[in-house]
Amino acid sequence: MISKYLPVLGWAVFAACVITLFTQVPLRREFDIGRNDAGIVQGFSDPEPIPATAQADAGVGRRVLPTAALRIPQAGAPATVTMRWLAPAGMPVVIVINDQPPIQLIAQGQWEEHDVTVSSGWRKAIDLVVQITAPESPEQILLDRLVVTVTPPVWPYPAQVCYALMVGALCGLLLQGRPRWQPALAVGAYGLVWWLFYRSSPYPLLYLPPIMVAGLLAIWLIWRWPRLVIYWPRWATPVLVGVMIILWISALFPAMTAHVTLVRPGVENDFRVFATRDTPETVFQADGFYNLGYPLLLWLVRPLTHDNPFLAARLISLLAGGVLIAGGYLLARSLLSPGLAFLAAGCLALSGIVVQYGLLVGSDMPFAALMTLAVAVTLHVRRPSYALLALIGGVFAGAAFLVRHPGLLLLPWGAVTLWYIAGRRPALLFGLGFVLAAAPQLVVNTLQTGQPLFSQQAKNIWLAVYANTDWGRWDEVPNSIGLFEVIGRDPLRFLTNWSRNVVGFIGAGAEDVSEFGRADQLRLLGWPANWLAIGGLVAAGWLAWQHRADRRWLALLALIALYVAAIATAFILPRFFLPLTPLYAVAAAWAVAQMWTDQRHLVAVALIIVVLLSSGPMTATQAVLAAQPADEVAAVALVQHSLPTDGSRLVAAIPDRLPLAKYSAIAHLVHVRLSSTVTATELQVLDADYLLWDNAQGPPPIPEPERRRIGDGRFTLYSLTAPATK
Repeated sequence: MISKYLPVLGWAVFAACVITLFTQVPLRREFDIGRNDAGIVQGFSDPEPIPATAQADAGVGRRVLPTAALRIPQAGAPATVTMRWLAPAGMPVVIVINDQPPIQLIAQGQWEEHDVTVSSGWRKAIDLVVQITAPESPEQILLDRLVVTVTPPVWPYPAQVCYALMVGALCGLLLQGRPRWQPALAVGAYGLVWWLFYRSSPYPLLYLPPIMVAGLLAIWLIWRWPRLVIYWPRWATPVLVGVMIILWISALFPAMTAHVTLVRPGVENDFRVFATRDTPETVFQADGFYNLGYPLLLWLVRPLTHDNPFLAARLISLLAGGVLIAGGYLLARSLLSPGLAFLAAGCLALSGIVVQYGLLVGSDMPFAALMTLAVAVTLHVRRPSYALLALIGGVFAGAAFLVRHPGLLLLPWGAVTLWYIAGRRPALLFGLGFVLAAAPQLVVNTLQTGQPLFSQQAKNIWLAVYANTDWGRWDEVPNSIGLFEVIGRDPLRFLTNWSRNVVGFIGAGAEDVSEFGRADQLRLLGWPANWLAIGGLVAAGWLAWQHRADRRWLALLALIALYVAAIATAFILPRFFLPLTPLYAVAAAWAVAQMWTDQRHLVAVALIIVVLLSSGPMTATQAVLAAQPADEVAAVALVQHSLPTDGSRLVAAIPDRLPLAKYSAIAHLVHVRLSSTVTATELQVLDADYLLWDNAQGPPPIPEPERRRIGDGRFTLYSLTAPATK
């Protein structure tokens, strides 16, 4: 057995030797910053013209911004990096290369060149990072040219050798049994491509080596798939889904910690309503707009997050996203094979809207996760003996209602579906489970209002139908306005609004003459999974109607129709349809299986879909983080880095309309929130150590505020015990 793979090991070593030899080729690559630098610059300003001087002709350069970095290929070590830059005379300029000690230079006020030897970055996987910056105002530095010089003998970087080893091994596996010149040619071709397009290119393809490895691995997987399926244990796919969920949560965890204040405008505007229900009395109260499930969840998790509701909400959303993916896999397994169910879970994990609301705080993701679990467990009930599953499905459905009113739709849907599939007993047990889980809300509503299903959502419908969703008109009608009154005022107007919303979900046509039409269902999954899902739903529904496919597809279609019809009565936002995303993911995976029946073709298409969907999480993450007010993000970073950990008391004088001192990542550090009219005497009585102040209110009421100030910007810290050390 070992001797069978010895040639593979030999080709791996051969590939490593090839890359080592190509690394010894002398290199001098010049990058004209502002012109042919797109492959190496990151975080710089846009190119700007450089006027001619006595030392140089006119040209183009870029200014250095705080996040600027140069990413150069791992051409060999040691290498020499030559930079030509201009900065004001006397300004300290710092050059940082990977984990080497920083190099500080003093600018001469004219164009100057400096050589830096690069001998670090041995643990880097893709590139080497060169940063040129300054302690203050780095944008005054203008970079004009970068030259990378490599003179043999040099050492190849470990990452490049590892990629070569994997490429050689995969070439050996794919060409096993072929004449030796074929794997030798393949390895040599990789070395040449690596040298031309990674090491020596004016636009280095920094991700070329891992992409080559991934591509060869995909080819090997497609080729070997029929045999792998035979030996693939049944327990392995659920374990793989669990690993994927753990990786998904781990990958989003840094983004979660970077989400430090409420995103505005958007869904997080409503967070105050939930966060202020922070006692048993306020949690267990009848609210016609917000059920008690999400405030209860926040209240239970807050002790784990320093009693900070924002931190609790962040954690709940991310973990609920993992539950949604797990529920999507469970739902898919009720209709699809394990491999296709894994594909459906992957489509969910790579969906931009799933990532987005896994980071945003609010009840959207918990509600979607619970609804998914309810549907998944319900569709696994196939006969009357599955009584416990029916009860659990009802419990999940009741929990979904506990979080949001639309969860009530699951009661008739689940009962009818189970009655049709498994008989009366599972349907009744589903209803019992629903009532048990929803009991806290039903009891509170009955005791405080006399209505078990107390709701004031009809006012939202009035706002959409008669006020064109203008929140400035919210107070024109009482909260107690009823649904029949809203419809009765103008039934035609109500139906027009409803039909427009339904069309907006399905996809508007030529009747929508606005600049941008709507098709919210297309936003549930990335392309092309979204179109596959729509086609899958239509085709599966038709086949099920013709008794040529599983009849449970009709139950899924009925749930989608029921949910969309109910939500469309008011106004629609893409996040309202987040609970439907798992249903669409299952339909997309089913459509793939119908269109490509050959196993190898199926795996190839699945891998292509994953590649096409892979940009979704990054786009969604950037959208969430970029929507945070920059001055509040800077204030959170200032407090986190400047506040001592010795129990210092922090007070904040921030306008009440801003969430910084109440609903942010530092809210638990604020001992007392003050008004902007606080006096020096009141501050002394508080015996605080630091004051977080909004400078838009003017200077704080303390002596020598400039000497006590820490940081710059709109929000700054002030030391109340001694002059600050900036």
